[in-house]
Amino acid sequence: MIEMWELRGEDDRRYSTFSWRTRMALRHKQLEVRYHPVLLTDKAAIGFSGGTTVPVIRDGDTVVRDSWEIAQYLERQYPTRPSLFGGATAQALARLVNDWVDRTVLAAAFPAFSCDLLPVQCAQDRPHFAALIERLTGLAPPELKKHQPRNLERLARVVDPARATLKRQPFLSGDGPAYADYALFSVYQWARIAGAPDVLAGDPPLAQWFGRLLDLNDGFARATPAGR
Repeated sequence: MIEMWELRGEDDRRYSTFSWRTRMALRHKQLEVRYHPVLLTDKAAIGFSGGTTVPVIRDGDTVVRDSWEIAQYLERQYPTRPSLFGGATAQALARLVNDWVDRTVLAAAFPAFSCDLLPVQCAQDRPHFAALIERLTGLAPPELKKHQPRNLERLARVVDPARATLKRQPFLSGDGPAYADYALFSVYQWARIAGAPDVLAGDPPLAQWFGRLLDLNDGFARATPAGR
């Protein structure tokens, strides 16, 4: 059985955007998983991986960290399971989407949602996360919250390429979901768990796509409660 290490917050909420990519990938591959929750400030718990970030998986004697590296490993190691990409060309395009989410979408999403994620952190992690917010945005969380409407508008503009695609097809990957979908999905799942404003309520193409992904695998992702 594969083991996975991921961040946890208050009430055992598994909120990490990068971990959700790996969670969805493992479900897509129909693999059994044992999850290990890790606090944001508990770097010792994942010291065996050689890094300081999650997700991390261990499959037998093999340890892999970084959500994209994990996806590539799963595709190589389990070629008879449902493909995460659908071929080499599709994998290259999924890498483009993954990089777009990391470099552009998350750059807009962090200022929009991070202040809502602060209460989701376990008490011992909140000072660290508050300092991270201020370092990355230049604003303390209460001040950042005042700018949320503007930041949400910016995020809506940033994801317009995905919106345009989803007006024409049910998933970014075509007729069915694949890793490119999970990369973008992870951002909105992060916001959902944080209890951030429902920015998709007035955005039918993205809202319907997000709902389809929440319902995959008997509602696997929806089973994690939305924040309040």
